[in-house]
Amino acid sequence: MPDRIQQEIEELLARLETFPPKRPLSSRIKYSISGFFHSVGNALSSLPVPHLTAGHILLIAIAMIVVAFMIGGSSDLIRWVIIVGFILFIAAFVLSLRRQSRPQEKIWRGKPMDLNGPGVGERLRSWWRRRSRR
Repeated sequence: MPDRIQQEIEELLARLETFPPKRPLSSRIKYSISGFFHSVGNALSSLPVPHLTAGHILLIAIAMIVVAFMIGGSSDLIRWVIIVGFILFIAAFVLSLRRQSRPQEKIWRGKPMDLNGPGVGERLRSWWRRRSRR
């Protein structure tokens, strides 16, 4: 038994001593460049991205318009800032009117919560009925 283990160890050491053949320069450059871009892509994907809502865009558009009017002047840049502000405002307003998605189901302790139960009025009526039957 120890001879077999000894033999396997020697075979593994013999494999370690033989190095793989050197890759051509072009493939090494290609792999290093692709590795660089892959690492840059991973770094960029981990950056937090701000979540802009239609309300945020509305506020930005209003701020652009107000600041452009306060700066004043008749330059073309001010006019374009105001035009872009109005376009952003209209686009954000239209986006705010679109139908919202269904709200997520509320879960408490692993079970869905029934939030559409009887209201306060219904509960008072049922309480009054039970009380009047006595």
